[in-house]
Amino acid sequence: MCINPARRNLPMARLKRYARTTLLLLACSLLTGCWDRVETNDVAFVLTASFDLEDDGKYRVAYLFPLPGSMGGASGGGGGTSGNKSYYIDSEVGKTLREANNRLQMRLSRHILLSHRRTIVIGEKLAKAGIHVLFDVLPRSPENRLIGFLVATKGKGYDLLNSQPKFERFPAEVLREMSKSRGALPTSLKDVGISLSFGADPIVTYFETADTQAAKEVSHEVQLKGYVQFKGDRMVGVYRDKEIKGLFWLRGQPKEQMYTFPVQEGDDANVSITVLGGKTIITPVLHDDRIDFAVSINARGTVREDHTGEDLGDTKVIEQLQDKFAEQIQLAVQSTIRKMQKEGTDSTHLGLRVWRQNPYLWKTKYEKNWDTLFKEAQFHIAVTANIVDSGLISKNVVQGDE
Repeated sequence: MCINPARRNLPMARLKRYARTTLLLLACSLLTGCWDRVETNDVAFVLTASFDLEDDGKYRVAYLFPLPGSMGGASGGGGGTSGNKSYYIDSEVGKTLREANNRLQMRLSRHILLSHRRTIVIGEKLAKAGIHVLFDVLPRSPENRLIGFLVATKGKGYDLLNSQPKFERFPAEVLREMSKSRGALPTSLKDVGISLSFGADPIVTYFETADTQAAKEVSHEVQLKGYVQFKGDRMVGVYRDKEIKGLFWLRGQPKEQMYTFPVQEGDDANVSITVLGGKTIITPVLHDDRIDFAVSINARGTVREDHTGEDLGDTKVIEQLQDKFAEQIQLAVQSTIRKMQKEGTDSTHLGLRVWRQNPYLWKTKYEKNWDTLFKEAQFHIAVTANIVDSGLISKNVVQGDE
């Protein structure tokens, strides 16, 4: 009996058609929408937050929320929590940071969303008591991004949130931009957490409020004043001025810093030099009963202003200026080392360098006595500085030849 080939392939063709129809129906089921959606008008975005320790031992949490209804037009600056301002600040207290957050949530009509928070401000009292509580509450929730900047301030953290910057719409933007600027050393939650987990002493950017000068309407601006010196997770001091410059060199991150000094001792004529770059090599020298460190710094700078009247095209003048520039860098590094050894704070991760050089000796000999060894360590500092640029001129253009 002869069977038509078309009739023999009919069941397979039907099976393929049924399979395509089933896949199409399943695909359509995926177009029904987002089942767990959250509308943007049901969310209160947090741009920055502050954590403080109150006198009664409770924790205060403050959030800065943008107000969508006040952000329509182009307007400059502003601050505060009422009137025509584009943001709103509120806070609450609790026995834990999470309890304070939940209490604040109970009087807000929108859900608090922390995933857009880029900065966290720590009040001075909490920093001195210890910031270990932050690393219990923040990493537990995925919406807390560890790449956000952790900063500290004098007094209460929420006072910094209430500053009134003029260039930015929100104080949160000022904190974020200044924390990551070219002349600053960013201190993220991740960086601080890594330092604490290893047993090193972290640093945190330190801000204060400052009133504008020579202005008819005084505003309370945010000013970067230094870096908090931590012993473990507790604040013990602040690196300022010259100590900041030395801190940058010892951490191998010279940044864009300015040195202003007279070339001749007792002279009122100063020269200003900006650091263009450089390299720091720190080598631990291990002994039986002590540890020394050899610090080698190579710096490059450019002259930004010169009141000495000297001809910077003269080789001898440049050499003298380079020697003085190197001396200023060495003094800055020495001031930072003195401050670190006084409090026993390893803010430049020197213990990590010892561990990398000899992990066995670190574990068996140096780690348990590190505080004493660090305070008694000798530092041998050698600085080489080069002036690679004096600007478009080597001498003041209005200064006559003598």
